[in-house]
Parts: sequence; structure tokens; C-alpha cells
Amino acid sequence: MSAAAETSKPVADSPWVLAALTAIMLGAVVATTILNPQGLVVSRDPGYEALPVPLLLVPAIAVIVLTLVLPRGRGSSAMIVRLPSALRSETAGLLALAVGFPLIGAVMPRPEDWVLLKAVMFLIVPGTVLVVLGRRRGPSVLIAHPVVPAGIIVLPALLLGVSTNVGPFSPGAPATWPPLAILLIGATATAITAGLGEELMFRRFLQTRLEALAGRWTGILVASILFGLMHTFSHGDGALGENAARAIAINGTTGLALGLMWSRWRRIWVCVLAHVLLNGFGVLLHLAGLIG
Repeated sequence: MSAAAETSKPVADSPWVLAALTAIMLGAVVATTILNPQGLVVSRDPGYEALPVPLLLVPAIAVIVLTLVLPRGRGSSAMIVRLPSALRSETAGLLALAVGFPLIGAVMPRPEDWVLLKAVMFLIVPGTVLVVLGRRRGPSVLIAHPVVPAGIIVLPALLLGVSTNVGPFSPGAPATWPPLAILLIGATATAITAGLGEELMFRRFLQTRLEALAGRWTGILVASILFGLMHTFSHGDGALGENAARAIAINGTTGLALGLMWSRWRRIWVCVLAHVLLNGFGVLLHLAGLIG
């Protein structure tokens, strides 16, 4: 590959595209707030409390602010596009997986099928294809990693995990917990398919390529909106449009926080840790209580 085939100049975001994507995000938040004046219950399991939509968004917004004010580190987090044509085809395939997952998942008969489907579509298929292609002709895009202390970038992950499970912005915990063996199996499966799988798919694989093709903030917003829409059929029981708006407002805002962490520091383990704590910190507290 000749040096002429590579480009390190970052792609500028289109103001019109950014305006449209921002309007989608904000419109979803406003619509969800208006349609749910009594608040939202974020889980179908009994025991969780309804919280006003603005309160549910506070942890993610706090993480966004914290990520922006923490040091970026020494060096760049930019990307070098090596193979533009391959980059476009990879992005198209990843977009097809991201859009196809909730559509296929909507007709799956059991919740367990979602876990298997997620493992296939977010981990096995994209991971295998990208590794094979990368070994044949090298990566389509190279990612720079700024030098930054791990003790700094772990702070947003801890804030997201703790604030969504403990304190005034937490919707509570299940009224009853499943047997220990089932709880551990479920928590492990969730950590692998959601904590790892979703972060690899939506941040490491998809957002990276969208940033390289369309600009940093465009990539973050598109990946965040798709990440939110992934939860349309699993986190709501209303009309399709209402469920989609809710998913973008709640899960998409969380995706925005996670996407900003990835774009700023290029450490996927931080995003995985944040996601695992988001889903599992309450489980850890419960297990600690059992031990104590």
C-alpha cells in the first residue's frame, strides 16, 4: 500500500447533518418527556420505580461533561484511512447488522434468543469478518491512541455505573432476585453480549468507521442513535414510534456518553467497563450483601 493511498486529514462534519442528528436526539428526549409525565420504569422486572425522564438522563449527561473536562492526553485520537473502498464496504455491512438486529430480534420467541442473536451479530460475525479481512489486506483504518493515565479515564466509567444504580438517579432494584446460579449465568451472559458485544459493535467497529467517513461528531451521533434504536423492542411496550423515541432518548443518550469516551481516548476497555457496571453494579451490590 503506497503512502498516497492513505489519508490522515480528518473528515469535517457536515453542519446540516449534525443539525438533523441533534434534532433527532433532542426531539426524542422532548417527546419521551411529554408522553411520560408520570416518569418511566426502565425495567419490566417488578420492583423498579418510575423516574422523571430528566432524572434518568442525569448520569449520562454527567458522564459526557466529565469526559469533556478530563484531559484528552498526549497525542492524537485521529484515524488514518488506508483503504477507502474497504472502509465503505465494511461500514455498510456493520450498518446492516446494526439495523437488522432489532428487526430480527423483534420476532424471536424468547428473551434467551436475543442473547444468542446478539452474540452472533455483534461478536462472531463482525469480529470474524474484520479479522479475516484485516489479515488479508491489512486494516482499512488505523487508530491513534493518545497517552493518558488509566486512573483518569476510568472515572467516567465508575460514575456511570454507580450513579445509575445508587442514589437519586437510580430507578431501584428488582423486588426479588433469581437464584444465585441463574443470576450469575445471566449476569455473565449480559456482560459478554451487552458489555463487550455492544461496545465492540457500536463503538469499536461501527463508530470508528463512521467517524472516518463522515466526521467525528457525525459518527458519534449516528452510532448512538442506532444503539438506542437497538432497544426499541426490548425496552418498551407502547406504540412503535413511542418506543423508538424512548429508546433514542434513554439508551441513545447513554450511547452518546459511551461514544464520546471512545472517541476521546480510544480505549475500548473503558467503554466495556462502563457498560458492564451500568448493567451489573446492582448485581455486585446484591452479591456483596449475600457475602456480608
